[in-house]
Amino acid sequence: MALAVKMELWRRGCFDFITTRDGKKHEKQSLALQILTDSDHVEILYGGAAGGAKSWTGAVWLLFMCLCYAGTKWFVGRAELKRITQSTYITFKRVAKMYGVPDDLWKYNGQLNYIEFWNGSRIDFLDLQFKPGDPLYERYGSIEFTGGWIEEGGEVNFGAYDTLKTRVGRCLNAELGLKRKLFITCNPKKNWMYDTFYKPWKTGVLLEYRYYVACLVQENPFIDPDYIEGLRSTSDKVKFERLFKGNWDYDDNPNALCSYDAICAIFGNKISVRTGKHYITGDIARFGADYARLAVWDGWTIIEKISFPTSTTTEIQTWIINKQKKYRIPNYRCIVDEDGVGGGVVDNCEIQGFVNNSVALAGENYRNLQAQCGYKLAEHINANEVGMEEDIVSQAEREEIVRELEQLQTWKGDSDGKLQLKPKEEIKNDIGHSPDWRDLFLMRSWFDYNEVEIPDNIEQILGLT
Repeated sequence: MALAVKMELWRRGCFDFITTRDGKKHEKQSLALQILTDSDHVEILYGGAAGGAKSWTGAVWLLFMCLCYAGTKWFVGRAELKRITQSTYITFKRVAKMYGVPDDLWKYNGQLNYIEFWNGSRIDFLDLQFKPGDPLYERYGSIEFTGGWIEEGGEVNFGAYDTLKTRVGRCLNAELGLKRKLFITCNPKKNWMYDTFYKPWKTGVLLEYRYYVACLVQENPFIDPDYIEGLRSTSDKVKFERLFKGNWDYDDNPNALCSYDAICAIFGNKISVRTGKHYITGDIARFGADYARLAVWDGWTIIEKISFPTSTTTEIQTWIINKQKKYRIPNYRCIVDEDGVGGGVVDNCEIQGFVNNSVALAGENYRNLQAQCGYKLAEHINANEVGMEEDIVSQAEREEIVRELEQLQTWKGDSDGKLQLKPKEEIKNDIGHSPDWRDLFLMRSWFDYNEVEIPDNIEQILGLT
């Protein structure tokens, strides 16, 4: 079939010459191309597992849009530029060869990193690596594109997505009748894609201008069967769940201190530690800055909790005092964060104060107290000692807790080799808010180092009875 015929078929939305061969058709790829060329959906996420022809689909889309619409401008972006030149560009060349696009119709500029077509269309290669000096990706804030593709969205910072979605639809779209499109391909990853696309799609509330095309390896009729068998037979449960089954709730972060399964086991845990000794922990916020979270523990099991979306310190203090009376909890077994407004609660209730950046206890090799307690909490979770009464949390709260406890991750070491936790700013970039639940949980570990043992018959010993 001549290239001119293929270009005309593309303009008419007929993609069988791409998605069909040897009597087999890639239905999910065909759906993705239809949405990319003829729908009101602006942001399209495609993939969610390995082997779904994600890169091939992105390369086909950019190639034929450039061939068919002269003067348009597109981009492909990844976390590192070299990954485009070493991988995505190789796929692009294979696609061009497959569909009979002669080399003299386009050329690659290796110095400025773009592909230019004979008709003036162009594909820019964008380095989407996060740079502390440019957290808002202002380096791309004035560039205008017809559309673009974020490859391997799991590696890309939210700020890149948030900026680039405002840069598409700005180059000849109105003149050519082209709708603005941002195409994102990915394997499952619990970052902004999970919150923005997958979770809303799963619960039926995905915004109308977004679309998620879930494609598993088994749905690609052109994949090598050996590749499928390799995924199916892997002994790594996380890889199997993510890459073969497309399960977004599993993460393959090598820095994670707790497994997803261990975290999920917290809810309704029938073998969690209960001692009859009660504690209160709390992460304090005020006037909507973040949520204030407080909990009552029996040993290592949360039996009551409360969340204040907007609260005064008086409300928090009243709750703490009421629970102290109900469960006979002394002041020395209550702790809240002392940073910021929490200091007022500590002073007024005369309870323990948790200072995140204070020195680690007992001379242990941690950067600060927060890191020390986070690592200790992970030990308890992995030992299946932590529990939470299942009927005191909603499904939404359960998902929040799981997401935040998954942020218990080791971080690059200090020059002196002290252990660190993933910083709060990094967590906020990934999940969009402060990890209030995580902090509430990790404060319980403080008592591993500061437990005050008071004999049950203390009153008799002191001669008060």
